[in-house]
Amino acid sequence: MAMKPIRPLAMILLATLCSGCVVLGGGADAGIDETVTAGIPPQEPTTPPDQASDQMTVRNAVSAADLSAADGEPRSWANADTGATGVITAIAESRAGDTICRTFQTSRQRFDGIALYKGEACTKGGGQWTLTRFAEGQ
Repeated sequence: MAMKPIRPLAMILLATLCSGCVVLGGGADAGIDETVTAGIPPQEPTTPPDQASDQMTVRNAVSAADLSAADGEPRSWANADTGATGVITAIAESRAGDTICRTFQTSRQRFDGIALYKGEACTKGGGQWTLTRFAEGQ
């Protein structure tokens, strides 16, 4: 039985039409540029605003403490912005030249629980006090 010439032409046409649906070279992800650059530097983790506010409140309480009149008495602090409160204990001052540092321990009570922190605040000369260390732990 001889094949009609139309049938092979129809098969070729059908194969050509179906091959147009196949995309060679990766499809949708072929247009994605996966080049790695250093154009955007990594961000340093930031302190949450409420924790930074509490740290400033503690720093102010530590720097304002009159150690000569205190005799080691605990000092309370409260942050009206965050609702956190705490008690500063064990303030010790050290001097090296014109740098004054005060190490301390404090508790912090707030909505998510109670935590203990150790820290250090320093000033150089008569300048601004900065919190050089403030970490959770005993």
